[in-house]
Amino acid sequence: MSRDIRTLGAAAATALALVAAGCSREARTAEATAPASDVPIAVAVAPATVAQVERWVPLVGAFYANEEVAIAAQIETRVVAFGPDVGDRVQEGDVLVRLDDADLQAARREIEARLVKARADNARAQVLRAQGIMAAEEAEKMRTEAAVLEAQLDVVKVKIDRTVIRAPFAGIIAERDTSVGAVVKSGQTLYELVQDDPLKFRTPVPERFAGYLELGQPVRITVDAYPNRVFEGAITRINPTSETANRSITLEALVPNVDRLLRPGFFAKGELVYDPRGDAVVVPEKALTTFAGVTKVFVIANGKTEERIVRTGVAVGDRREIADGVERGEQVAVSNLDRLEQGAAVTIAP
Repeated sequence: MSRDIRTLGAAAATALALVAAGCSREARTAEATAPASDVPIAVAVAPATVAQVERWVPLVGAFYANEEVAIAAQIETRVVAFGPDVGDRVQEGDVLVRLDDADLQAARREIEARLVKARADNARAQVLRAQGIMAAEEAEKMRTEAAVLEAQLDVVKVKIDRTVIRAPFAGIIAERDTSVGAVVKSGQTLYELVQDDPLKFRTPVPERFAGYLELGQPVRITVDAYPNRVFEGAITRINPTSETANRSITLEALVPNVDRLLRPGFFAKGELVYDPRGDAVVVPEKALTTFAGVTKVFVIANGKTEERIVRTGVAVGDRREIADGVERGEQVAVSNLDRLEQGAAVTIAP
């Protein structure tokens, strides 16, 4: 029986030795594969510097005619001649429409004949009144009759002048509403005339930019019809009130249109430059990492990383403006970003 006990003891000792040996090997393996968290990561760095950037506000709006007018008849008569048609260009003072003035010319001649006699009668009456031969009341009646005829002649001349309708400004005919031979009434529209050089560009701007808006500021505008061309203009009007519905201020800019490429009604996008040489803190683009819409950089200080969430701005070559999150002169990592985390130890690589 003692031999059995010795045999069991030897087997147990052998098993314990095997277990100890296995544990020792696992411990050495785990130690060899464990991450060396205290080993510094080599990174290249770059300083946050200051650059001059152009600051602008995005614009979305439409073009309108600089001037637009409905040209109407001022008397009731017949159309005898039309000049330009839709799409034609006219200069200020060009004849657009001629209306029938035969009745008015006849009335003018009649009044002129009566006025000759009235003026002669008035002249004799004044002489007789001075001599005491004619009563003052009768002499005044003669003078009044001549004055009334002169006024009637002026009215007829004005009406005759209105039978020739001229362009009030240079522009293009957008619409013609009647034809030769038609009898038009006073106030009836005959033409739609628009001035297309320059054009007005109207756009809303968020009210938070109100402090930056000034007359004369430049705007750059593009349209879908000419995607590779930029049209330049300047602000000429700023609405003094803000739209309560969308909290915006309406701006108006004049844009030259010498080539007549732009047209009233065109949808347009653009930029309002409110600071052409503003100072901005910039870092290399490769210092930025973005995940789930959050952009961050790693600032290096005292051999450690500090993770910063930043708000970016405009691009400046291969650098990017940092509107918030990094100060001028701070060092940011530009390599091994995928290995960095908050508080990681680093060394500066050449």
